[in-house]
Amino acid sequence: MINNEIVAALLQNDSFIKGLGGKLGTISKADTISQATGLLWYDLRPVVQLLYPFKELIPEISRLPRVSADGGNAYHWKRITSINTSQIALGVSEGNRGGRIALAEQDQTATYKTLGLESSVTFEARLGAENLTPDALGNAVQSTLRSVMIGEEQALILGNAGTALGTTPTPTLSAGGTGGTWAAGTAYVMAVALSGFGWLNTTPWNNVALTGGVPGQISKSNADGSTDTFGGGSAGPSAEASVTTTAGENVTATVAAVPGAIAYAWFAAATTGAETYVGTTFSNQAVITGPGAATAQPVTSLKVGGVYKDNSVNLLLPDGVLSQVFGNVFGGAPGTAMSTNPVLANGVSLSTGGSLVYTAPAGNTGLTINGTNINEFDAVLRAAYDQYKLGFDRILMSAADIQNFMGTMLGQNAAAAFRIFFDADAETGRIVAGRRVTSYLNKWFGNTLDIEVHPFLPPGTVLFWSDRTPYELSGVPNLLEAHVRQDYYQIQWPFQTRRYEYGVYCDEVFSCYFTPAFAAITNLNGPGGNLSI
Repeated sequence: MINNEIVAALLQNDSFIKGLGGKLGTISKADTISQATGLLWYDLRPVVQLLYPFKELIPEISRLPRVSADGGNAYHWKRITSINTSQIALGVSEGNRGGRIALAEQDQTATYKTLGLESSVTFEARLGAENLTPDALGNAVQSTLRSVMIGEEQALILGNAGTALGTTPTPTLSAGGTGGTWAAGTAYVMAVALSGFGWLNTTPWNNVALTGGVPGQISKSNADGSTDTFGGGSAGPSAEASVTTTAGENVTATVAAVPGAIAYAWFAAATTGAETYVGTTFSNQAVITGPGAATAQPVTSLKVGGVYKDNSVNLLLPDGVLSQVFGNVFGGAPGTAMSTNPVLANGVSLSTGGSLVYTAPAGNTGLTINGTNINEFDAVLRAAYDQYKLGFDRILMSAADIQNFMGTMLGQNAAAAFRIFFDADAETGRIVAGRRVTSYLNKWFGNTLDIEVHPFLPPGTVLFWSDRTPYELSGVPNLLEAHVRQDYYQIQWPFQTRRYEYGVYCDEVFSCYFTPAFAAITNLNGPGGNLSI
């Protein structure tokens, strides 16, 4: 009490305060609590926002029938692909019996493949996120499952285990034009055909780490310390081609179209053996404006053990639809012996598996719009009727091709006149523009095919898709299905460190019972023609 009285008296003494200020500086009153004090509530929304596309990236997997398997390491089925294969004449003489017909039968086999990804959460991360919804463990498992399903969608379209691209043909070169950066001398070019995953997984080249670029052989490190090695989706590079150039010319390079390829990577240099990456095209012809940069991916990075190899297949994945369309994954062409018009339109061919493939010619300007018709669509649809009496159900296209071609016929300079009414809102006068074609009429089968965008379909490739079995009493419940030995399952691994470790897997094969029910148009340029790279 005495001490408090002394302090109070001193604080009332101006001389004391003045002297104290000289020692300690100016004394001022402070706020008891301000925002800077830090006594603040953390205004956090407890629900974690999942701001990434998911359903939009699995349009076909989300509706693909999933059928349980019955053990074994592969799925087997039998099919009759033709009757009266020898075309025995129908007429019978008096009192005699007719000739015996023969049937064509095929045994099919599809090997199961395991697909999966892993994630982990540290103990501290789980404790720190316990008030969030979903918490760290829920986010890890959900994100892994969704990543597996997105990868499944990619594999369903682009997976290639059975259609090897081989060695890319040697390019044919011609020099000419203006605006290029070639010097007077010689241009050297090599080409690499790409599968779907070769296109999808091409990334910018890191000249320091020597990673990225056009994928060759891939080595993937797994969560258990093991390593998987597989093809990244590139064919064996072509032999080197050369042409004499004058200053400022361009080089037009053309390779023979490779069955199953959906894109081509080009490597160029002004010195033999020094080719580096200059770009990728979706057709077999490119206009190369100059040599590749010294810091770009060298074609020699695609060597394996010092030699070039075909790295177009990935045996760890099941074959997807494009591989089955372009190749002979599940046996030879069924039903072709019963076609009513074996003559195919120019550009249309039958793959070894029986699917129709329209390969656009080099130097094309994309789909040919003829009034209300698309010539390439009509060629495929007519051939499908003549060969198989089927009409498909949907047409899948890339976003780029839908933008390039599905509004062209509605333009002011279209070959045929259209009368399009824009109805304005009565109150606001608002008019909606931006029309595009959303379906296409099959003139031979009489059905209408919806035109859909697919996130993983490469530009330059159009896929005709069937959801229904074309023939009555066929014994085929689903034309295409995921035959699943074990559907999505989660594993929480035993603790090895202070981490929760999860794996999400499935074991399946994509079995297509009638590959001719799917067809493709490939090798398309954009409407501007050859891509300059």
